[in-house]
Order: sequence, then C-alpha cells, then structure tokens
Amino acid sequence: MSRKAKQKEGRRTMGRRTLLLGSGMVLVTSFLSGRLYQLQVAQNNRYKRLSDRNQFDLRIVPPRRGRLIDRKNRLLAGNAESYLLHITPLYADDLDRSLAQLGQLVELGEDDVTRVKEAARKGPSFRPILVRESLTQRELARLAVRSAYLPGVTFEKTLRRIYPQGALTGHVTGYVSPITSREVEENRSLGDLPNLATGKIGVEFALEPELRGQPGNERVEVNARGQAIRVFRDFDPQSGTDVQLALDIGLQQHVTNVLRRGQSEQVDMASPSVQQAIASDSDLKLHLASGENMLLRDPIGKITPPESGAAIVMDVHSGEILAMVSAPTYDPNMFTDRLLTRDWRRLNAHPRNPLLNRVTAGMYAPGSTFKMIVALAALEAGIINESTRHFCNGRMELGNATFHCWFENGHGSVNVVRALERSCDVFFYEIALKTGIQRIKAMANKLGLGDVTGIDIPGEKPGIIPNHEWKLATHGVVWTPGETVVAGIGQGYVLVTPLQLAVMTARLANGARAISPSLRKIEGDVEFPELGISESALRIVREGMFEVMHGSLGTARSHNLSSNQGGMCGKTGTVQVKRITKEQREAGITKNIERPWKERDHALFVGYAPVRNPRYAVAVVVEHGGSGSSMAAPIARAALQRVMEVNGEV
Repeated sequence: MSRKAKQKEGRRTMGRRTLLLGSGMVLVTSFLSGRLYQLQVAQNNRYKRLSDRNQFDLRIVPPRRGRLIDRKNRLLAGNAESYLLHITPLYADDLDRSLAQLGQLVELGEDDVTRVKEAARKGPSFRPILVRESLTQRELARLAVRSAYLPGVTFEKTLRRIYPQGALTGHVTGYVSPITSREVEENRSLGDLPNLATGKIGVEFALEPELRGQPGNERVEVNARGQAIRVFRDFDPQSGTDVQLALDIGLQQHVTNVLRRGQSEQVDMASPSVQQAIASDSDLKLHLASGENMLLRDPIGKITPPESGAAIVMDVHSGEILAMVSAPTYDPNMFTDRLLTRDWRRLNAHPRNPLLNRVTAGMYAPGSTFKMIVALAALEAGIINESTRHFCNGRMELGNATFHCWFENGHGSVNVVRALERSCDVFFYEIALKTGIQRIKAMANKLGLGDVTGIDIPGEKPGIIPNHEWKLATHGVVWTPGETVVAGIGQGYVLVTPLQLAVMTARLANGARAISPSLRKIEGDVEFPELGISESALRIVREGMFEVMHGSLGTARSHNLSSNQGGMCGKTGTVQVKRITKEQREAGITKNIERPWKERDHALFVGYAPVRNPRYAVAVVVEHGGSGSSMAAPIARAALQRVMEVNGEV
C-alpha cells in the first residue's frame, strides 16, 4: 500500500473511533442526566423524607406527673430533675467498646450491660437504649467532658418521682415504677411513651389517668455521630393534674409516733444494754436489717421492735381521711429508681410485712367493738329495749358448750348500756342468740362492715360478716347457734378491716348516715343518705359508748379526753389470738406481755369526739398489743386530742 493510501486508511480509522467515543459519551451523559433527574426531581420528596429521618430523631416528650399535696398544701409526691443516659447502636462505632468506656465514667453493673446488649440485638439500631437513669452530678460532668469522643451516647433531662415524706405516707401515696409489659398489653398507647412510670399501688395507682397527663412531640437534630445539635418542639406535653388529699401530714406523723411507740419507751440505740440485747436476739437483728432504726423498752424492761398495726382518723361529716397509718411501712422512693435486689430482699424478710397495708387489707376479728352492731340489731328488731336486763354470772351454757365472759366473776344484772360500758360478753351472747345472725349481718352491712368501702386504694379487702348462706357456701356445712353466740362478741368467722371500723364509728357518730371515706380533700358540704336506723336505738348505743369513757366501771375510763376538750365516746376490744397453755401457766406466765409476741391478744379501740356534735372518728388496731383498754385506747385519745389541737378546737 502506498503512503497516500495508508494515510487515507488512518483517517477513516480515527473517524470511526471518534464516532464510537462520541456515541459512548452521549450515552453516558444521557444516563447520568436521567439518573440525576430521577434523584432530584422525580423522587425528590422520597429522598427528602429519608434525609430528614437521618437528620432528626423524633421523640415523644413525657408529661410532668401531677403532684399529690396534703390538706395544707404540703408536698406528698412531686417531681425532681433527673438525667438519663442513652446509647444509639446505629451511631456507636463499637457497642462493646462504648459500654466499656461508659463503665469508666458512670456506675454500670453487669445487669445493665447485659440488658443494653440484649436490647440492641433485638431492637432496631436507630432506637436509643436507656443505659442508666438518675445520673449523679459527678457522672454528668464526666460525660459532658467526654461526650465528643462517645459517638451515639446522649444524656437528657427528665423528671423523677419523689416522695419527700418517705415512709410516713408509703401506704397512702403508693409509688410509681417503670411501665410493665402487661400494662402495655392492656393499653397499647402506653408503649409509645418512653421512660414512662405508672402508679403501681396506693393513690398513684388509683388516680393514674388523672395524674399522668398528655405527652408532647419534639424533633432533635443530630449530627453524623448521633449527638443532638438542636431541638424543635412540635407539641408541648400537658402536665397531669395536681391532687389535694385530705391527709394532714402533721397529724399523720403524730399518730404514727404514738402507734409505733405504744406503751413502751424509745431507747438509745448506742446504749451498751441495747447493743447487748440486739446481739442476743435474732428477731431484733431481723428488724434492724430491714431498715428499722428505732427500738423500745416495754413495761417489763424487754427491748422490742416498734408496735405493728393501723390507725385512722376520719371526719364524721365529710368522710375525709385525716390520718391513715399502717405500721410497719416502707419508703416509696426506693421503687422510683431501680429497686435494688438487696432492698427487695429486706422488705420480704421483714418479720412483720411492711408491704401489707393494714388499714385496707389487714383483716382482724373486731372483738367487742362489734357489740354496737349486735345491740343495734337487737334494739331495731325489738328483741331488747333500754330496760331489758340479763344476768351475767361469768358464763353461759348452750347445749354441751360453755361460753365464758371475760370477767370470770360475772357482771350481775346489766342492761344494754351497762353491758357496753363493762363489755359484758354474756349479755351479748344472750341477745345475739335471740336476734339471729341474719339480722346481725344486715346491721353490720348497713354500718359498713363486710364490704369494701370504695376508698381510692387498690387491694382493699371486704372482710367477712358470716351467715347461714356464707357458711354453707364456704365450708359446706350448716350454721350452728354456737357460732351466732361467738359472732355476738365479734369473734369466730367475723373479720373486718380497720378502715371499716372507722367508717362504722363515723356512721354511729353522725346520726346513721351512709358516710363513705375519701382520701381527697372535699370542698363544701356533702350529703349522705340516711341508713334508716331509729334515733332511739342510736341514742342508747351512743350512751353505752359514752359510759365506756365516763362510767365508773367503763373499760376505757382512764383514757378519756378532758371536759375542756369535749370528752369522747368509744369502745374497747381485745381479741384472743391463742389461749395461754397449761405449760405457760405452770411456768408462771399469765399476762399477755410475758408471752411470745405472736401469741398475744390483738388490741382494738373505736371512738369519736367531742361528745356533743361529734366531728372526728378514730379506729386503732395494735397487733398483739394485749388489752384494748390499756394499749389501743390511749393511742386513740392521743390522735383525737391532736386533731382537735391542729384544727384549733381545744
């Protein structure tokens, strides 16, 4: 091929290559232009939404929980600032390494680390996981300094529930704690609220919807390391409602002190004799290990734990609960953070069960405080009148059984007023048998026994007021006359709560109106329906309760209020728990206080004051406290005296 031909062939080859290259460039440019159009125009909205998701964390803001305050605006349950520590696995470079670094800055247990890893494994990586709550100021400062080197780690301010009165109101307020899976199953909307704590018991549980409030929404702008830059609030949360309770915290403190102390003296814990007693008494060691910080010296010189029981002070016109004490109790603050295993074990190991609310869930035989019920039933049925007398020689025979009066020598001939004054058992054996258990039950129900009172406390027990149908349904056998006799003095199957005794006493004091208890402070007058009990029957029973305190042989005559304080009416009750054994008698043990604590009688008292125009009712139960007249009556008097003092009525 000539040189000229070779040049011509080279130009043709170059032309073809230029054409191919140009065509390729056109195709690539067209593809890129199309893709750019697709991304920026056709799918602009989709990718903008995805971009926003990467830039913002959408968060639900929990509302401020409503406060609980007492009748004088003193705080019972409130909220305090607290800081939470979170980690978001998506932004954390290495979750194990991040947790190890956090462990050097804040207190982290093995359980915390395991929990976070488990949550990261099961949940989406973009969701923040709670690592710790209630960070201390020192921990917070350490985190703030190191935050730039901790990708995916954030901390935020929140509100933590606090109970400034501590154990003093544990059984009234109850407590809140983190929401459970069961609660979420019952109400799916709760699962959307992060860090939500719900009421588990007490008023916190009863008023949960009212106290909780409504959550808000916010967007938190985060950088590529998952750290917050700015916060945009879309909806503000709505705080829960503050609730004012009828409780007077000063009165609550006083009643708690007198109930726990009983008839004993508080001792100096540092005293060598006290320390020696603790070292040699396993029961005392258990009490102290459970957090108890007070010991007593009883009337025979023995070092003992504080008394256990319940006491209620109630307004007889409004039903307001002014004091409600259950002892022993617990500090609700321990439940708001993570409940420590050692604290839970201490509560459960406590020999006297501080988690039991004895006011509403403790069931006791009412003993002689039940005699007003029997008297009213007999009076209303026409079985007796004011003049009807029965002779007490210390016992009553029924078939082959003998029922004894507490006074072995007998009270002689007594009418209903004297029978109440002296608490004669034989009189009430006789009239109970004639009145019948059905009428007695009907009167007990009318005065608030044998059913829940409806107070704002969950877990309330109804008690037991038995009759023929109850016995057959429960035990499968028929009722016997002897059981009516025993029920006539508030024993046998009869069981009531201390709150029911307070309601019963308030209904007797206010002229037989169906008053119901209220933990809320009540504004204005409240009208309660009449119970349909005749005024004449009420007058006779109230006269008997007057003689208990004022009569020359009244069982609580030593514990009356002074005339300047308006005096009081009442009724004692002593419930035998276990008979003194033959071996104990032979060993010289004849008194309650000399026996093991669990074998002693229960002590009860109900009463109201002042005598004219009654305003307050009180009910006291001291577990294994011995005599109602010597143990429970002085506590009731102290409670009534203080409530009238704080209200300027003496």
